Amino acid sequence: MIPLPPEEQKREAFRLFEDGRYQESLLVCNQMLESGRDPALEILAATNLYYTGRHEDAEVFFRDLAVRMPDSSYVHSYLAKVMEARGDEGAIAEYAAALHLDPTNQDAVRSYAEYLLSRKDYRGALPVFRHLVTLAKKPGDIRNLMRALIGIGEAKEALTIHARYAGETGKSQEYIDALVKTRNFQAAADAALAIWKETHDPATLRTYLDALARYDPRGSLEVYATHLKDHPDCAILFDYVLFLKSSGNLVQAQKTAGELLSLCPDEPVYRLVECDLLAATGDEKRALARYEALVRDELTSKNDMDTLGLVIGKYRQYLNIHLPADEAARRFLEHVSRDMNVVSLLETARFYDDCGNTSEARSWYYRAYRADFLAGGQDYARFLAENGEERECEKVMLYILANVRKGADLTRVASIIVNEKGRMRSMKRLTGQLIQKLEERRTTLSTEGMELLAIAFFIAASNALEEADYARCKYLCLCGMDVMPAHSQAIRLEDYLLLIRNCKEKTLADRPVMHDNPAPKYPETTPPTQVITDKLGLTDQEEKIVTFLRSHRKASEMELRKVLGTRRVVGIVNRLIQKAASQGVALIQKKGVGEDGETYEYTGS
Repeated sequence: MIPLPPEEQKREAFRLFEDGRYQESLLVCNQMLESGRDPALEILAATNLYYTGRHEDAEVFFRDLAVRMPDSSYVHSYLAKVMEARGDEGAIAEYAAALHLDPTNQDAVRSYAEYLLSRKDYRGALPVFRHLVTLAKKPGDIRNLMRALIGIGEAKEALTIHARYAGETGKSQEYIDALVKTRNFQAAADAALAIWKETHDPATLRTYLDALARYDPRGSLEVYATHLKDHPDCAILFDYVLFLKSSGNLVQAQKTAGELLSLCPDEPVYRLVECDLLAATGDEKRALARYEALVRDELTSKNDMDTLGLVIGKYRQYLNIHLPADEAARRFLEHVSRDMNVVSLLETARFYDDCGNTSEARSWYYRAYRADFLAGGQDYARFLAENGEERECEKVMLYILANVRKGADLTRVASIIVNEKGRMRSMKRLTGQLIQKLEERRTTLSTEGMELLAIAFFIAASNALEEADYARCKYLCLCGMDVMPAHSQAIRLEDYLLLIRNCKEKTLADRPVMHDNPAPKYPETTPPTQVITDKLGLTDQEEKIVTFLRSHRKASEMELRKVLGTRRVVGIVNRLIQKAASQGVALIQKKGVGEDGETYEYTGS
């Protein structure tokens, strides 16, 4: 059979892609790329890898393309999609790059907005969905815009959006949620009931019953009973139990909780509510037995550490209220403290803290910190600050900042440091280190992270004003205003302007600071190569590759096979490149394919 001409093969590869036959399209691309590079085919091949679920290979392809085609919005947007699929928080930076390069790339704009929405970054998603609704008025975009508005507390505006586009969106869950948030419970119940009659979706039925209970408590009792008889559902039954409990009908709530557990016997939250009801109705003996059985089961499984903390916390509170101090301590130590996980250690510290035994509480908080520097260290630091040990608190928080890796964890740590009610925001060295850490990750920060950085700049600027360092105060204010997101919740532009005005009024010779950073210079964000490799947490094989390339600068795939004693060099190098890129480090670059396989060049310092 005579092969098709190259141009016809290329068109065939794109036709297969348009038909959703990604694997076949990829095969054609690979065959053609054997004879030479073609940017269009390389992009198509990488896109096919993404759609066939080969995300690791796709990321390597798209990263290489991003280096060679830095101005391609398409490449950056698909690299972002791959990174999102792999759970890499750096996806947000690639989406932003794609939008800056081409704001009309609707696929990139929509993917970026949906990415933010999936992470509950409603403030970040809001302007993007506004833009999309203006452009296309698609029902899905309108519902997402309403969801973002509800998420930032603007439910009334969400209803306005619904009224403006009602013919296109119809009644939706977002519409019902907006009615609930504006306390229009009857309209929410009516809308939910209408949707449920069409869809018979249990989630919508649950929304209807909840809204009904809020404006017609008596009538909802009968409706709950009727629907549960015809449509038994654990989630709705749980809502019914909580409604009965809040209404003061504890006996009926306890009976219904028993029915709930007969349907869903293993759900710890349902079991915990039964424990609470037994305690509330005075059945203390059964309550204690059920609490301890639940604690024992959760400590054995450890399926969810947050749930474990909730269960042990409730047990701790029960013991402190219902049992003498000696017996409460004995039971708690026996059932909780023998298990040396961080949750048990923290709850033991809280138990002693509740009892007023500060020295014992400190000891257990310290053990939790040693067991898990992040989960245990934050509570230990707070305890130290509250008890006047500010120097030790600062030492612990500096260690946490130096070792935290995930952006979400850094955001949680930052929120503790800048908390207006806490004492850590007065620690100048800690604030400086926080700014440095957040600045290093600026491109991947969520909207919440950007606001925390803005607050940290404000705190540092306030400190500079107190020290009469007016130039530095002004500079830090300008930095804070630059990173402060739209719809900021905890800080306003006026806060910075007030500081700047104070600076201008107090300084004897006011000088511009826009082009001269008077702030203390932070250390370079890219440490020496050895520190970088340690920071990446390299395996022994990856460390061997880095060491060899550092010495020889370049190496082929065959050479690295001999170094490692394995043929799986390509996969190991790919993972190494991804690790480095996730930390913003350029360590190794692919330089093409030769007779000895792929060629790699060391690009570190």
